[in-house]
Amino acid sequence: MRSHITLGSILNCFSLPVFLLAQAILITINAQGVASTGNSHSAGAKLPGPRTASERLSASLNCFFPIDDDANYSITICADLPDNANPDRVHVKTETGHVFIILSKWNEKDSIHSVFGFYPRRPASSLVFKNVRAEILNNGNREYNASLSRRLNKDSFRLAMNTAIELAKKKYNINKYNCYDYAIGIFNSVAGENRIPIHHIRFPFIFGKGGSPCSLYADLKEIQRSRAGWAPSIQFGLFRAPVSTQ
Repeated sequence: MRSHITLGSILNCFSLPVFLLAQAILITINAQGVASTGNSHSAGAKLPGPRTASERLSASLNCFFPIDDDANYSITICADLPDNANPDRVHVKTETGHVFIILSKWNEKDSIHSVFGFYPRRPASSLVFKNVRAEILNNGNREYNASLSRRLNKDSFRLAMNTAIELAKKKYNINKYNCYDYAIGIFNSVAGENRIPIHHIRFPFIFGKGGSPCSLYADLKEIQRSRAGWAPSIQFGLFRAPVSTQ
């Protein structure tokens, strides 16, 4: 029997792949933090200053100087889940959550915070090209569900800052190097023997495997159970990051 190819049949053949790609693009754009007023999952403002992501981050971290013995220092890695009630869900509609860093300095009189995360400069392009230019965005006042904090001396704090600046030069890759990998790279640079394991999980649609706040949440649960000394430094619940000092 002779078959007939019609415009309708062509459109039907492409409807599902196009729908999945459209959904994937929406997930990626939202997950990587296009800011919107009143959205607890939004990225926040682009850091001011020079042209590259690394240069802008370096300029924003000048708020911590001088780094001396007269202050306290800490680093916190945070996981913002896409579903507050279900840590295993890697996405809810177009939301896949975020992993970000809080650097803090304080003394008896004042406190300074820098809250930031790693993003593709043009989110939709990260679906088409493997490695794309990255951006560091301000995550101040962002909601999160789990965190691990570590007190640092001035030398370790300076190392964390320098690592964040250096890693900001890397290209963004949705599977191999996203916000999760960036934040863990900074934290592990000053974690000593208690490094956070790298744990990539399955993403929906066409993404394959990659880092996720869900995998960080699960690993923090395991660290809390197996490393008694770190348990007091881990929090689970619903929290909000401090406002960045800029």
